[in-house]
Amino acid sequence: MSQRSIGARTARLLVLVLGMAGLAFAPARAAGPLDAPASAEPRVPVATCTLAVGFYASEGKGRPWKRVYAKDAVYSRDLLTCLPALRAKLEPGPNTVELTLWGNLPQLSGAPVLESAVILHDTKAFDLDFTLVRGRVVLTNKKAKGPAKVWLRAVTGVQVTLAEPGDSIALEIAGRWPAGVPFKRTARAGHAPILVWEVHVLKGHAELKAGKSEYALEFPGPAYFYGDSVSGPDEEGPQRRTKLPRWADKKAPPLPEQKMIAALVDAYREKVKNKETEEVASELLAGAAKDKDAVRAALTRQIVITASAALDDVDRVIDALDNTKYADLRRSAVVGLRHWIGSAPGRDEVLYERLVDGFGYTKTQAETVMQLLHSPFQADQPETYEALIAYLRHSKLAVRELALWHLQRLAPSCRDIPYDAAASAPEREKAYQEWKKRIPAGELPPPPKLPLPKKKTEG
Repeated sequence: MSQRSIGARTARLLVLVLGMAGLAFAPARAAGPLDAPASAEPRVPVATCTLAVGFYASEGKGRPWKRVYAKDAVYSRDLLTCLPALRAKLEPGPNTVELTLWGNLPQLSGAPVLESAVILHDTKAFDLDFTLVRGRVVLTNKKAKGPAKVWLRAVTGVQVTLAEPGDSIALEIAGRWPAGVPFKRTARAGHAPILVWEVHVLKGHAELKAGKSEYALEFPGPAYFYGDSVSGPDEEGPQRRTKLPRWADKKAPPLPEQKMIAALVDAYREKVKNKETEEVASELLAGAAKDKDAVRAALTRQIVITASAALDDVDRVIDALDNTKYADLRRSAVVGLRHWIGSAPGRDEVLYERLVDGFGYTKTQAETVMQLLHSPFQADQPETYEALIAYLRHSKLAVRELALWHLQRLAPSCRDIPYDAAASAPEREKAYQEWKKRIPAGELPPPPKLPLPKKKTEG
């Protein structure tokens, strides 16, 4: 079997192992990106990969994903994706600038990014020219002396200048559907997710130029800047920072889940050297099904399902939400699908069609799922809670799970109600009645109980 192709034997193994693990995933529909920015520019080698863990490239929409390995050439126009929690590094030339695609999970940082996706462009005017499609990247000046100049294509064109060798800056872009915006089967002009961006100077100085606007940033000092595709840059400009973001601070002690994720990433790195990605995923999921450590098992499933979403394998993510006994996997699927539809316009319509055509949902059922993924709810309206609690009785597991996902966030005082969307009907009914008791019709959830103050002791 070729190292760079997935054969029938691996596919059969995947189906067998996932079935044994209780994860009856549907066959993957997307062998490549379901969407990608169109380009007519020549496809030429423009950089070299120096680190590749969970790194993939595709020549465009519908073209297959291919693994990228260390020392491989990387081409302009290709969509390059690094999976959540993993990293890849690229250099357009020796001693110029380093581009790190820095995958994330919610446990690693609170930023709303998962996978990192970029497109490189051929350039003679800059040390690097690239489009940040989504996710987090880090730029580092690797020159022996002098500034590194980068042309960033994102919400708008931005010239980034790293003044001195070693200067480093992180850039993040994430898309999301704003709360209160409903799903529409036929999108209208302007009906699109908002792109939210952040800038963190990690070391030294950086200059940003966008049109007539110029910003000087440095760490420590005015090192943080943010904005979005609707309101533009924050009117107050860069904000002062004296501490690095935790995810970028090498001196910050790792949290327990961070240690687990690091161990899982190391295991992935070793396994993927001689095995196909699908085979590694099947092994990880089978191991998670037998793992007595519930936290590690949940993290393993989370990494696998967010990786599936990153590679546009939405059928697998839908099936994880619709057809698995693992509550943690269903929750990860909710996060993965919300992230996926928020990443680009039109993706919510694609997902709606997959529910109807690929999974046999009625149009009404599919629209219910999409509305729940969009969050068109008002937290201060009793009708919101009446509708969500009613959905706990829905015939579709995916709808019940999504309703629970919203209820637990909108009504934190009721999170202790033991509702499992995949439990038996009598168990679900008992928890449903408790939800109705805690939030009666026409009322809002009770406020969370505040912790009692500690009693002072004498002496």
